[in-house]
Amino acid sequence: MKFSGLVSCLAAAGAATAARIPSNKCTLPTTKIANIEVVNTPLVQDAINLIKGFIPLQPYLYNHLMRSWLFGAAAFNNNATLKAAVDLELHAVGTMLHDLGWDMRPNSPWHSAFIYEKIKALTPDLLNSDRPFEVDSALGAVDFVKEHNLRDWDANRLERMQDGITLQGMTSYLAGKNIDSNWIVQSVIFEFPGPRSPLIPDADYDSILAEFPNDTVFRGTNETFTWLALTKPAGTRGSFIDYFGVSYVPGYGPQSNIAFDLITGGVVDEIAKFPNSTFVSNL
Repeated sequence: MKFSGLVSCLAAAGAATAARIPSNKCTLPTTKIANIEVVNTPLVQDAINLIKGFIPLQPYLYNHLMRSWLFGAAAFNNNATLKAAVDLELHAVGTMLHDLGWDMRPNSPWHSAFIYEKIKALTPDLLNSDRPFEVDSALGAVDFVKEHNLRDWDANRLERMQDGITLQGMTSYLAGKNIDSNWIVQSVIFEFPGPRSPLIPDADYDSILAEFPNDTVFRGTNETFTWLALTKPAGTRGSFIDYFGVSYVPGYGPQSNIAFDLITGGVVDEIAKFPNSTFVSNL
């Protein structure tokens, strides 16, 4: 990657937006990756190097994370007002680290079941092994940023990144959330199958896919979700990954939903405990 300049302050100064612009936004260094202009801070460089660790075992994961970031960056480059409103460094780190919980390497630091087994004897009441991969990913990303001890990453900024990662699979929960959380998720959505988004020029799609191909993303995702159901079933119950456990993991058991099972089981127990109580249905 070659250093190619600085993000212009003109769009930030002229944009009609009430969003808070980070104090360092006017001086962010940039570079080009796959012919897409992106921010190039030391934190972003470290995030890139971190996810390169996925290449030997899960090259599809590295490519997926890079595409997610670059698709979002391409959309920003095509809309000056949007680019001025988004925290570009937060977006870069959040999108690149949004699937840390997919890491299939032994003793992954972002797999809550592995973490739990390692230190449960020391802190049995503080941890559990049932966190969804989205939560493991979000907590891992927050820890990654905190380790850099950067003054301009306050609690609010960390929370916006954490929310965007945690809610990546629950888009209906994003209503009313800040622009940065929404754009982490939107950038991941660009990866979904379907027509190309009009927010991204075709030339940008072509250059991103040429450098970071998506030729094994579905096979890799299928394997990863099956692995998650296999290695921490408590963290997949009631989620969409339940389907992969039921279909591919021997002994996983039938599909279930924790809330549904809890409430329907409670109805039976409640009737037995309070046989004389009157309940009138309004359905």
